[in-house]
Amino acid sequence: MNDKEKEIRIKKALDYHKKGYNCAQSVACSFCDMVNTPEETVFAAAEGLGLGMGCMEGTCGAISAAALLSGLKNSTVRLEKPDSKAVSYKDAKACLSTFLQMHGTVVCKDLKGIETGKVIRSCDGCIEDAAGIIADLLF
Repeated sequence: MNDKEKEIRIKKALDYHKKGYNCAQSVACSFCDMVNTPEETVFAAAEGLGLGMGCMEGTCGAISAAALLSGLKNSTVRLEKPDSKAVSYKDAKACLSTFLQMHGTVVCKDLKGIETGKVIRSCDGCIEDAAGIIADLLF
């Protein structure tokens, strides 16, 4: 994906967030065409990933979208003999590792400074970063 296309995806993700999508939905839905999956399906699948996965202040929803998109992109959907997990795991790990290197954490409550009062990265910032990472590493 070239830089212009990447910027379009980032803007789309930020627009979704302004519209009320959670961080995971915002990022994942901005790539739904790339994984040939209807926006409604991606929106529903990403809904529980918001606020640090189910409002548990865990892994940031924005970068969690990378795991969802990795599976949608790579899965062979061979239910009788699953054979694509390793590729999906590798791609998801590359995205999450890059985000971790950028911010020192992938944990929502740490990024938002909930316990420390020191915000490492805003939700919009996390959305920008996650969408950029996904554009670079998955597409």
